[in-house]
Amino acid sequence: MTELIATLVMTHITIVCVTLYLHRGQAHRGIEFHPILEHFMRAWLWLTTGMITKQWVAIHRKHHRFSDAEGDPHSPHVYGIKRVFFKGAGLYHEASKDTVMVDTYGRGTPADWMELHVYQPHSRLGIGLLFVLNTLVFGWWGPVIWGIQMIWIPFWAAGVINGLAHWWG
Repeated sequence: MTELIATLVMTHITIVCVTLYLHRGQAHRGIEFHPILEHFMRAWLWLTTGMITKQWVAIHRKHHRFSDAEGDPHSPHVYGIKRVFFKGAGLYHEASKDTVMVDTYGRGTPADWMELHVYQPHSRLGIGLLFVLNTLVFGWWGPVIWGIQMIWIPFWAAGVINGLAHWWG
């Protein structure tokens, strides 16, 4: 039961960090956080998703610029609901390789030492570290919890919210 509660708490923190920090705070500038809380959310997202702030923000801003039309990096109307639902994270990854788009739409995101020397160049290191931490803390449940954490955002954010919500309107 402890493992289930811990998993639910950790995945909820991840959703809050994506929704409040990346979406409302960074992409839309609708909320500002204390620097300590902001750094916690950046570190948490590095551990639980491997997402790079500037890339996520750029992709989201471009999504709003071309919402559900040609140019939207992950629209179910452009790519089809099946592809967005099951491979939405792949569309994000594909879009993140467009450095001109990332630089254009990702302006104003953190560019401090941690971002430039840890989070961006070592984005996969965080999720690897989380695997080790989960295994140390939860034993054989650790890899299971880690697996749930790894599919949480691609399923809920890319698949359900972006895929189904945009497909149905």
